[in-house]
Amino acid sequence: MNINLLTDATKHNLALMKISAFHKEHDDNVYLKGVGSFDLTYGSWLFDFSPKGVCDIEGGPGIDVQSKLPIPIMDVKPDYDLYGLDFSLGFTWSWCPRKCSFCIVPKQDNPITHKSIWDFHDSRFKKICLLNNNTFSDPEWKETFEEIWDAGLTVIDENGYDLRLMDEEKAAALKKTRFQGYRHYAWDHMRDETKILNGLRLAPRGIVYVLIGYNTTREEDFHRIQKIHDLKHDPYIMPYNRTKSEMAFKRFVDSRMYRKFKTIKEAWKNYNGSK
Repeated sequence: MNINLLTDATKHNLALMKISAFHKEHDDNVYLKGVGSFDLTYGSWLFDFSPKGVCDIEGGPGIDVQSKLPIPIMDVKPDYDLYGLDFSLGFTWSWCPRKCSFCIVPKQDNPITHKSIWDFHDSRFKKICLLNNNTFSDPEWKETFEEIWDAGLTVIDENGYDLRLMDEEKAAALKKTRFQGYRHYAWDHMRDETKILNGLRLAPRGIVYVLIGYNTTREEDFHRIQKIHDLKHDPYIMPYNRTKSEMAFKRFVDSRMYRKFKTIKEAWKNYNGSK
């Protein structure tokens, strides 16, 4: 059979990589975003607003947040050749105990199941991309790191490590691990300030995602960014509504010009983009 795979993902799509591997094991011809006539077309959609092609089978959060691949496909290793990747991609832990109302993860009904990196890692590669939603909420989180260390892998960090769960052992594990680029964390809610700051004091330097425009004021945004900067981390603004004001504030923080001033608020007053 000739199989076509469609998606709105801008980089890679794990579901399609597994579907591709499954069909190639059955000697089918697989095409990514092919044009023409096919025996079977799959669509994996991340966003509900994206234009979608005509598919025989489709799923993903853009269609149904709880949609899942059939077990025979879910359990195969991804086809890394589909996107020409030079790193492995997958989950050792997809569950998250947080119930953030702005996040899609709590709606996905992900299993509370630990997996080995060898369920998806390809030994050809020396890099691994973890898609875990909250690695440190996994009771067996250290096994994941030990497998990575034993294999001599570099980690590509797609999601943030939960600062509210940070302790000296977890911080040491992050320091011992090789990362491509920065480690990532997040500070979304003001109510978490005490735990977040304790975590930032322990954690190796990284990028901290800062959600704005959701349930914080601009004064609280200044406060969070100042604390992150003072603790030698770098903030990265995540605008919830993407209004003109939010995007201007993001450009300001992304410019890092605040490093020339005593405070974030003073820098903002001198930033042309705020006019």
